[in-house]
Amino acid sequence: MVESANDDATANDAAKGEDLKEWVRRDDGLRARARHLAGTLGRDEEGIYRTLKNLQRSPSERLQLGLRHARLHPDRR
Repeated sequence: MVESANDDATANDAAKGEDLKEWVRRDDGLRARARHLAGTLGRDEEGIYRTLKNLQRSPSERLQLGLRHARLHPDRR
């Protein structure tokens, strides 16, 4: 029996759908945590959310993003 390209694409779409659902579940949890912290600390919810998202990145990823947006960026010289 020969598998068609459509069978592979359907399996791929299902995997992407599950990945998306997992990402949405984690992101909703992070937003709920940010909302709770903002209420407790009296701070900006969106700022706390962005900080929590940033803390999920590796130090090298954070450094790379920081350098990309820093004043020394080649496009801003």
